[in-house]
Amino acid sequence: IKHKKINLVVGGIISGLGNNKKRFINELRKDKRVKTIDRYHDFIIVHVQHPLSRESKAEIGIFYNPQYIIVKPVHASSDGWEYWEVACLDRKELNKLVKIAEENYHGKLFSIMNEKVKGITSLGLMPGLTDKQNEILRIAYKKGYYGYPRKVTINQIAKEVKKSYSTVQEILRKAESKMIEFFLKYRV
Repeated sequence: IKHKKINLVVGGIISGLGNNKKRFINELRKDKRVKTIDRYHDFIIVHVQHPLSRESKAEIGIFYNPQYIIVKPVHASSDGWEYWEVACLDRKELNKLVKIAEENYHGKLFSIMNEKVKGITSLGLMPGLTDKQNEILRIAYKKGYYGYPRKVTINQIAKEVKKSYSTVQEILRKAESKMIEFFLKYRV
């Protein structure tokens, strides 16, 4: 609490198509409670101010409850909705979140399951990738380079991004190496 306002700083990763993420950020900017948004690729940090009231404290206490685990990045979809996957050990606490989202934010519950959480998405999803590596890796993935059978070759990706075959191959290899190291570093 500062200057008779409740101040929150929230960080996370957004996913979805570029235009949808851009629309999501623009909608956040329209919200008068949002004071600053800092973005680096898909990682965002948002500073929000809420009026200091009993109702605000109660609502914030529900949304920022440390009992919740955001399992996957918030997905900004082409249909204009944000999709959240939340885990909680206490069903009553989860019901409070759903109720507030439905009543105040046009939220809708799509499913609820009683299952073990097998993992959560790390905020360091693409650690240490350069902008160029991030871009080429995303294009390769979206075009089907990592599918089986491959739907696109390095040569086709190189033509699309107007770079040489060897440059694209080097960028992909370095990006893949960083990703593999990140995912296996503490697991082998």
